[in-house]
Amino acid sequence: MAANPAQMAQLAQLLTQTVAGNMEAMRGAEQQLRAAEVQPGFGLVLLELLRSGSVDASARQAGAIYFKNYIKRQWCVEGAGGGISSSDRQAIKQHILSLMLQAPKQVQVQLSAGLEEISITDYPAEWQSLLPEMVQHLKTSQDMAVLKGTMQTAHTVFLKFRAQARSEDLLREVKYTVTGFQETHLAVFTATCTRVLGGLPADQLVAHFELLLATIGAFFSLNVIDLPEFFEDHREEYFRGFLELLKFQHEAVAGQGQQGLLEQVKGAICECFVLYAEKYQEEFMPFLLRCVQEVWTLLVGLDQQEKNDQLVAKGIQFLSSTAATQWPQSPFEDPNVLSGICEKVVFPNVLLRDSDVELFEDNPLEYVRRDMEAADQETRRRSSMDLVKAMGRVNEAKVTEILIGYVKALMEKASQAAAGQAERFKDACIFLCIAMAVREQTQREGVTATNQNVNVLDFFSSLVVPELTSEPLSQRPVLRASCLKFVTVFRNQLPREQISQLLPAICKHITAESAVVHTYAAICIEKLLRVKDKTPQGQVAPRYDPVSMKGPLLQMVQPILQIIAASKGIPMNEYLMRTVARIFAFLKQQGAETGLAMLGPLSAILIAMAANPSNPVFNHNLFEAVASIVKVCVPTQPDTVENTLLPPFGQILERNVVDFLPYTFQIMGLLLDASPSVKPLYTQLFARLLTPELWRAQANVPGLIRLLRAYFTKHACFAELLRSNMQAILERFQFVLMNRKTEVAALDLLNAMYQYLPIEFYQQFLKTLITVLLTRLQSSKSPKFKRDFVVSCSLCIHKNQSVIALFNEIQAGLLSNLLLNVWPAVLKMPLRTDERKVCVMALAKLFSVEELRQNTPLVGACSLGLIHLLGLASSGKTKQNGEEGSDEELENGAGQEYEVSFNKLRNTDLPGAAAGLAPDVPDLHSAAKASLKPLGPVLLQLAAATPELQPLAVFLQ
Repeated sequence: MAANPAQMAQLAQLLTQTVAGNMEAMRGAEQQLRAAEVQPGFGLVLLELLRSGSVDASARQAGAIYFKNYIKRQWCVEGAGGGISSSDRQAIKQHILSLMLQAPKQVQVQLSAGLEEISITDYPAEWQSLLPEMVQHLKTSQDMAVLKGTMQTAHTVFLKFRAQARSEDLLREVKYTVTGFQETHLAVFTATCTRVLGGLPADQLVAHFELLLATIGAFFSLNVIDLPEFFEDHREEYFRGFLELLKFQHEAVAGQGQQGLLEQVKGAICECFVLYAEKYQEEFMPFLLRCVQEVWTLLVGLDQQEKNDQLVAKGIQFLSSTAATQWPQSPFEDPNVLSGICEKVVFPNVLLRDSDVELFEDNPLEYVRRDMEAADQETRRRSSMDLVKAMGRVNEAKVTEILIGYVKALMEKASQAAAGQAERFKDACIFLCIAMAVREQTQREGVTATNQNVNVLDFFSSLVVPELTSEPLSQRPVLRASCLKFVTVFRNQLPREQISQLLPAICKHITAESAVVHTYAAICIEKLLRVKDKTPQGQVAPRYDPVSMKGPLLQMVQPILQIIAASKGIPMNEYLMRTVARIFAFLKQQGAETGLAMLGPLSAILIAMAANPSNPVFNHNLFEAVASIVKVCVPTQPDTVENTLLPPFGQILERNVVDFLPYTFQIMGLLLDASPSVKPLYTQLFARLLTPELWRAQANVPGLIRLLRAYFTKHACFAELLRSNMQAILERFQFVLMNRKTEVAALDLLNAMYQYLPIEFYQQFLKTLITVLLTRLQSSKSPKFKRDFVVSCSLCIHKNQSVIALFNEIQAGLLSNLLLNVWPAVLKMPLRTDERKVCVMALAKLFSVEELRQNTPLVGACSLGLIHLLGLASSGKTKQNGEEGSDEELENGAGQEYEVSFNKLRNTDLPGAAAGLAPDVPDLHSAAKASLKPLGPVLLQLAAATPELQPLAVFLQ
């Protein structure tokens, strides 16, 4: 792996410039590096630079970061899309592990991230040298740094097993890994445990605990899918080591203020206990009592220091898992044990500490994330809540009785305590009420089942309502926040009339000085507006009426935007901005007038944030708020909306604000859809939209496609522009298709083209398009790509029946082969209503082709798919993906694996766009009957001989 010295020197100079601080030089160096990285050999030169000790440390560090990002950008790009050549890929995989193990710490971290990225797609099938190389290092090396680095690499590579759905391919990968790694893993674990427990000098303990942490992490990953026979046979060695390590104490590895290696290792052991308790009860049974006893002893012995928080949470999680599981001899059936756990574990971990109150005041964002967000499981309080729920499944009445006793005692203490202490006692009462009452809960729907032994409404009336309606708002902020949380948690259970009465008081809390209080008020409102009830007709409708709630809701908007503009409390408060978006999405036309007035302040916030867009979740909610107003206002006042938004959007495009471009493209698509007269900006912008640089940024791709879709819908205005650029559009399609991370988005572009453009615009390219798609279909491992391929082809056939002949022009019998081997599996997948419509209509057209209609196995297989698509199975209508919950979450989940997280905005389609791919098919069953009627005799004859097809025969009669 030798590199030209001149190349190395030039590369080092460019890398140094990327961190030099001169913005112009940085941009120039970045552009040159981006141009160079698509050339063969670039990655190898970069690795050689990282290996060289003569290169300046800052250049090596910059090079390591660039290498990581280069791998993220280019490793998944294939074929015509560019990417990394096959020979370079092999060389990088050959050298990266050994280079990483020799590199300085700062470089090692970045190389490890690059190695992980490669392993996600290539290990083990396309990187079979990695596992033997790691095993060889672990077996032969005496260097603790090499042992530790190799095991950390193994742990990182095996992490992928935790995130994937169970499948035959995954089972094969795990089996290959376990078979090659198991004996070495056990040898490293037992040797390290023996040395640590035998009394190592303090200066050696840190490295050994780092090795242990990675080894235990790898244990979890190798056991997470199934219990391998080797690990089952050697349970005793592993669990003996785990239990001894739980008892181990040494200040050299204990945390000082923050969590240390000792706490991390014990937490990782608790996670392994949870895994076995939940998945492998029979094999875990011999260790159950010992593990429960040791974890109980551990928890009781830990103090209230923050360094222990995650360990306490994981230990409690293990007790929750064992309490929730039926065991032949469960330690949790004893009422004395339940009382002891409540007293020694639950109660000490629900009272707020001084450090919690300091967090509330000094770091409100962290407090909100720990306390309110359901995704955070590693807090003392949340784990205690889970433990109460788990014990309640064993003996709900007894646990409730114990905790209600605590609540009464706390309320009595609160009546006699000083104000600050009383506030904490009442806060703990609210927390215990939530812990006792909640039995089933989801992040989206909220609480769906409660403990009937707890009177939630009484608690609401006696404690929550008086607190939230009291003045001034500055009093007892911690308790106010907890009361707002109570309303948020029990939003489904609290009656509409009482919430409607309390609504003005909740909304008023948006003006509270405390950042946590006004944030909780915003979260409460946002969640309340999402509550839905079933109507007598069985449909789902919002519980609250926009007309009656309009006043208090709209009064919140301006104070929220003022808080954000002034950066009061939590800068770039994503929760407040999400509430603005939800208010306008909920009110729709009721909020149009205020919304139009708020576009100006929102535009000012956009421009201010564009200077430093550092919070992606806030950015998403900001654009969602803009989009929710635009969707309502643009159909009736397009010029006003465009005149307000096009100037800031023009600045974003001119400055190339990377984080904002994906959203800007989406909203511009909505503006163009609604615009009665096309502004010159759209024509001027079109050429830039097709520049390869924009499409290389994966986050831009879906937004660019949304905007192109708007051009397609207005093809009469842009006919010449579209015709002259169709070749370039299809080149962008192919580029996106060749990247595994964006291949599905490529089909969105095709679908927009099929749906909105006359076929004359692209007919000359169709055969090439289909050929490219078929090539990708052969190489893609993604079931979603197969699904989207079938939907896209179905849309094309539905819109233009003449394209059917093209398939067999490409290859004789091609269409029959696809309909037999690709179509049937996809037709049984969950599909949206509009996708099912185009698939059914396309099949009707395909069956009209004589060659296909006479192929009995083909018609039979696709007819079974028709039964599924039409919901004719005996179990009733098949629930399809996208049938319910059209009110998508305004959450912070990223889309697919885009560099700058791409989030699809909810409000970038005009009203009435829900028909999706099939606006010409209002009723699927009626259209299907009409289209299949000419084929009735063929299908009825086939159904007579095939019992599985009887539902289709009944449908057609």
